[in-house]
Amino acid sequence: MRMMLPATSLGGRRFEPSREADLHALVIAMAHGLPLRGDVVLIPEMPSPLGLPDFLAAVGVDTWLTRRAHAGIPPLLSEIECSVLSALKASRPLGAESVAGRLGWTVAEVDRVVDRLARTGAVVVTPGGAFKRSRVFEPEGSLIAVEAKLEGWQRAVRQGRGYRTWASNYVVVLGEVGDVARLRATDEVSADGAGLFNGKGWIVRPTARQPSAARRILGLEHLYAAIASGPPL
Repeated sequence: MRMMLPATSLGGRRFEPSREADLHALVIAMAHGLPLRGDVVLIPEMPSPLGLPDFLAAVGVDTWLTRRAHAGIPPLLSEIECSVLSALKASRPLGAESVAGRLGWTVAEVDRVVDRLARTGAVVVTPGGAFKRSRVFEPEGSLIAVEAKLEGWQRAVRQGRGYRTWASNYVVVLGEVGDVARLRATDEVSADGAGLFNGKGWIVRPTARQPSAARRILGLEHLYAAIASGPPL
């Protein structure tokens, strides 16, 4: 496992030492024990498509990040563009009508977005006027949003549910709370199929899931934007 600082920012304050900083050791222990295959990259306060999680654990993305960097294509942080990429194939070209049908758009709307993507190299236009997406946008790995809370687990769960619109799942890393609060947090997180971790280890392990194809690409693009030129921590 390695940690990296994000190169991008939403303009807010960076993570500062506070009571929640005491949970960092627990976050690292949680990241080492994630029930997913692949190396883990842990990023504090990474700007995301929705919100600013305390940490993002990116699992099994090293090979994808290498290919993505070598492609020389700038990060694509528009959900509209990622929606078009999700509707395209890397293995065979599709016409504008087919893409429009998959998305419920007009052909003119598809053409406008594809034109932008073709200029970046994200989409290849064939001599016949059909489209293929670059293979570097084939998503890999899992993104786990992490909220570290000494208390206020309810807010952490609400935030985690929002992160699952683009991340694979969420984990709440919880400080020492009373038995009633811990049991309630366990019930809520279990119902979501998410993860709950404290000083004694895993209370609930997150289940395997993925967001929609477009949101998965969008989340990975934010990851690439955040760490493509960021310094290791």
